[in-house]
Amino acid sequence: MYSYKLIDPSEYYVLHPRPAYLIVSGSSSGRLNVMAASWVSPVSEEPPLIIVAIERGSLTREYVLETREFTINIVGEEHLNLTYRAGTVSGRSVDKWKMLGLEEKSSKYIGVPGIKGSYGFIECVLNKVVEAGECDLLFCEPKAIHVREDLYTRYGWDLRKARILMHVRGRVFTVPGRLLFAEKK
Repeated sequence: MYSYKLIDPSEYYVLHPRPAYLIVSGSSSGRLNVMAASWVSPVSEEPPLIIVAIERGSLTREYVLETREFTINIVGEEHLNLTYRAGTVSGRSVDKWKMLGLEEKSSKYIGVPGIKGSYGFIECVLNKVVEAGECDLLFCEPKAIHVREDLYTRYGWDLRKARILMHVRGRVFTVPGRLLFAEKK
């Protein structure tokens, strides 16, 4: 029998680990910003929609509301320190794109690039914004998906090769280790 009352807001970590992503946004003047996020999820197939939860005071939110576009970049264990650093420094105090030494990977349909060297990225256009606590839920339409073909199969990510970075809490991360198949009916 389970009986427990949530008393500490940090206990939402029961829903972790979650994939860690790098969200790239850009201002109308062309300045790029990057932030780490793990509150990202598909929410609809018809039409395809993805939701990203972003803190209301963030520079990323400001840029996304200004240009209505951004990219969601999928990263792996080799991006551990980059991801942690992107999530612990504010773009308002430093140019994180330059500080992290990131290079652009051109998008096909939007002005905001992906990150060169990531496992892949999704080009997103903002659909609507819903307030939720201290965050805004950004509903977006994926316009194009780019993946490294050596890491992606007909089943999705080849987890024997693509060591997708997952956030546990704070500076603790993990990666998946095995691909499991359920029995056929």
